[in-house]
Amino acid sequence: MKAPENVTACVVDYGNFLCLAEKLGETYRKVYYYSPHETEYREVARCVLGEGIPTIERCNEPLDLIGKVDLWVFPDIGFTGLQRHLVAQGAAVWGSRDVTNIELERSTFLKVLKEVGLPVAPSTVVNGLGSLTTLLKKAHDKWVKVDCYRENMETWHHIDYEHSLPMLRHLASTFGGASESITFVVQDPIPNAQECGYDGFCIDGRFPRVSFQGYEKKNELYLGSALPAREHPKAVQMVNAAMAPFLKAQRYRNFFATEIRDEYFIDPTPRMAGQSQEHLLETCTNLADIIWAGANGELIEPEFAAKFAASATLHYKEVLGENWKALTIPQGIQRWFKLANHCRVGETYHFPPGRNDEVGVVTGYGNSVEKAIGAVQAHLEAVKDEPIEANLKEFADLLADIEKAQAAGDKFSDKPLPSAEVVLK
Repeated sequence: MKAPENVTACVVDYGNFLCLAEKLGETYRKVYYYSPHETEYREVARCVLGEGIPTIERCNEPLDLIGKVDLWVFPDIGFTGLQRHLVAQGAAVWGSRDVTNIELERSTFLKVLKEVGLPVAPSTVVNGLGSLTTLLKKAHDKWVKVDCYRENMETWHHIDYEHSLPMLRHLASTFGGASESITFVVQDPIPNAQECGYDGFCIDGRFPRVSFQGYEKKNELYLGSALPAREHPKAVQMVNAAMAPFLKAQRYRNFFATEIRDEYFIDPTPRMAGQSQEHLLETCTNLADIIWAGANGELIEPEFAAKFAASATLHYKEVLGENWKALTIPQGIQRWFKLANHCRVGETYHFPPGRNDEVGVVTGYGNSVEKAIGAVQAHLEAVKDEPIEANLKEFADLLADIEKAQAAGDKFSDKPLPSAEVVLK
């Protein structure tokens, strides 16, 4: 294999992990970046993602690069057919291949859980909105998920039929004439569950000896620790061991993250996980080597700069809706801000109109929990005059969740966790 500094790569993404392409560009000889932009008439918001980032070059025709680049990187879900084609051509591909389907299709995920021998939370697969409505008329306290069409429907909580009527009417309008071809998964809640998760990578069913595992407040905060695999929570070890043969058979070579409640593996993330894995771009000092070797079927052990990492989702405070957003991040601290869906002019990041107010995450690390969270606080303070904010106060709840997990026998740190008052002073 070539040395990483001689590698030419193409990162294929939807805009969420521009930060990965940017980071790889610091090591590889050349990094191209592609995100889908094709429509009948071109739209500027789709065509400029990645423009102006010094370490990468946007490419609008990735097929022209076949045979010209050494490495293809697919950090997100999808692009399965292109990955298959590239692999058939002998290309080195860091990507999820067909495993992407276990995230896109909830019903497929349930089948895989049964095949690998993992416990399945009580679930009912329902075909069509009419059948879903009939089921929910008699049911109480359920979680409703959808196959494939998460752009149209995220997971939601069914309390009872009266509470769900507005959502069911909305779905009838959203799915329209296709309503009866939609597959839903209805699951029982897992009350008072102990949560944990894996935040690393997998090469042909093999996991590194040391990886991060952590806890999150969804769409808000993450706090993780690097631990030997044998010290990860038992549920994480169980899931990784059970999934390994399946991932090996699929030649899976990508980031990999899990969400586990008690013994139930409830959410797979066969890709780079937003909020919980951007920190790896800084904590994992040999990430570019790992990806190049991993795409060629070789597992390189990660080297970590610190034992703990923290991240906070950045929310834009001002203009939303159909307006562009802008942030200026000083060059000295740009590495800590992992921003999505943007182009750049100098030190100013420009974000096309999006679905919500999230623009990325701010990260930090340290050899103690206090230092990791303190780093996030310091980085955010350095841009206090910019129109962004993060909900750092919820680190108090996250620390309480970790204390509960450790009391139940799951390791997070060799040292006692600090109090929220000390961390958030």
